[in-house]
Amino acid sequence: MDDIDATILRELQRDGRMSMAALGSIVGVAPSTVYKRIEKLKKAGIIERFTIAINPSCFEQTLTAFLNIRVDPDGKPEIEEFMRNHPDILGAYEVLEPGDFFAKVRVRNITELKRSVLMPLSDLSGVKEIQTIISVREIKEQG
Repeated sequence: MDDIDATILRELQRDGRMSMAALGSIVGVAPSTVYKRIEKLKKAGIIERFTIAINPSCFEQTLTAFLNIRVDPDGKPEIEEFMRNHPDILGAYEVLEPGDFFAKVRVRNITELKRSVLMPLSDLSGVKEIQTIISVREIKEQG
């Protein structure tokens, strides 16, 4: 990977729909070269996927929460499966401390957070503790 690839990646992170021509003019190469480089980055696993960011307020999902989850080691597979398949959990990570998992959740309100996520998660046998952090404002999110 060279400086041209790094610039292409940076620009695509900023705007994943940027045209090959626009990217080419930024990095100083032909659009066909940009296309070939993007394909190479995809094949190398550097670019995993292209995605879109949806404004959650359009769907009334305005509450963002982060969950710090402590679990029994035997319960990890069941909890991972729950997080992997839950539509309101946008991201889930295994972490070192202070818990075992960290999850990002987006729902309409606190009632839905409790009903849809916290209560079913608490019912899983391996869950020891859930700490909930409510976001009051997003400063930056980059796909």
